[in-house]
Amino acid sequence: MPCSSNSLVSKTDNIVIMPTMSLQQLAQRFSQRHPPCAERIYRNTLAVGAVAQYLRLLGIATDVSQSDSWHPVLQLVNDVADLYLPGYGRVECRVVEGDAADCYVPANVSCDRIAYIIVRLYLDSAEPEAALLGFATKVASERIQLHHLRSLSELPQYLNAYRDLAILTTPEG
Repeated sequence: MPCSSNSLVSKTDNIVIMPTMSLQQLAQRFSQRHPPCAERIYRNTLAVGAVAQYLRLLGIATDVSQSDSWHPVLQLVNDVADLYLPGYGRVECRVVEGDAADCYVPANVSCDRIAYIIVRLYLDSAEPEAALLGFATKVASERIQLHHLRSLSELPQYLNAYRDLAILTTPEG
């Protein structure tokens, strides 16, 4: 399937990441800090970690320590799943529930993200999987329709164009 800026994501475009054991243990530790929000924090941590694994495979640097999703207080008060990309900005790594046709994006994360990467988690097996479904560059409401996602094959080009535009529009650029 040729990719264009308007291409729809098919099942063959999904990227499946196997979360590392250390990521699973970290997600468990994070979730145990805040029992009322444990499931959300666990899923968000796995999604962020899976996206970070994928981006590193592409040669794109990530820094989870600069991400709000790794901050204990922000994990509790916000439904946040951001990943900081040095030189680019923040992407939001949202978990889509079950077989839903859309994905929830909290209003508080829609103002400063450069992209929204959608992840479907498969946690029922002994070896959890994270399927990266695609990405959106902006959100108009608190729901992203999955059939509107762009292919992940376009993500590196989009990020580079975004970074180049940001450099050109800064006062010192």
